[in-house]
Amino acid sequence: MAQAGSSAMPSPPSPAQQRQPGQRPRPIWVGPLVTGFCFALTYGVTQRLLALNVGELIRFGNGFDVQVFPGTSLESLRLRFGDAEAEIRGDLELQELQRQQQEQAKRQAEEARRLEAELRQTDALQPLPEEQADALPQAPALPDAAPTAPPALPR
Repeated sequence: MAQAGSSAMPSPPSPAQQRQPGQRPRPIWVGPLVTGFCFALTYGVTQRLLALNVGELIRFGNGFDVQVFPGTSLESLRLRFGDAEAEIRGDLELQELQRQQQEQAKRQAEEARRLEAELRQTDALQPLPEEQADALPQAPALPDAAPTAPPALPR
């Protein structure tokens, strides 16, 4: 059997080997540099042509006329409803102040309800004043629980 390495074809020479003796290798950054230069040149020429207003000299076709945007304009709405100089934008600081005032009013109302409920509870636990106690029916009096001494006997 023949060996695999002996029957294989020789590899093609590398670019460094194909170079002639007096020639230097071309740097790898030259290709992107030339491409960038071409793009920059094209961009510059296009800008110059547009700056010359070629459109006035050469008509490329029918241009479009400026037309009114469809819908009702803000000015016509102001004229219709009579608010000529009203501020359209919302004043965020004013809205925030109103929201804070509403929250503070809610907290005060909740605090008042809580205090009222506490007062009702404490009133229920406190003894009634004497004027109201006289109006209530009296419970029968209970005899004293302390024993009394027997009457003294004559001698």
